Amino acid sequence: MITYDFLQKYWWFVMSLLGGILVFLLFVQGGQSMLNSLARKEEEKKLLINALGRKWEYTFTTLVVFGGAFFASFPLFYSTSFGGAYWAWMILLFCFVLQAISYEYQSKPGNIFGPKTYRAFLFLNGVLATF
Repeated sequence: MITYDFLQKYWWFVMSLLGGILVFLLFVQGGQSMLNSLARKEEEKKLLINALGRKWEYTFTTLVVFGGAFFASFPLFYSTSFGGAYWAWMILLFCFVLQAISYEYQSKPGNIFGPKTYRAFLFLNGVLATF
């Protein structure tokens, strides 16, 4: 028989695991803010962008799963956090959209803004989203 005490411990374990994975992946995402300091040449920047670009989807997916588990385990706290931290959630969402656009369009031929603008967006996301 599943007891309330078991469910509390189960959800705390799930939340801790997902939260730890999310923090680790946000450190990887923070590597975007060090793009100009780590890479000196254009080839090194492209290599670093390609290495980091494959990881952003994991961070976003972990954030969504963490939010779903958070809602399942603590629905009242989850609902009140949206009212109190609305702007923080909106900034995080905007940063993830900006990041996806930057990775997708910086190397496309004929883009209007050029790769430096998209790299500035990646730097902004590396600072804001991890903060």
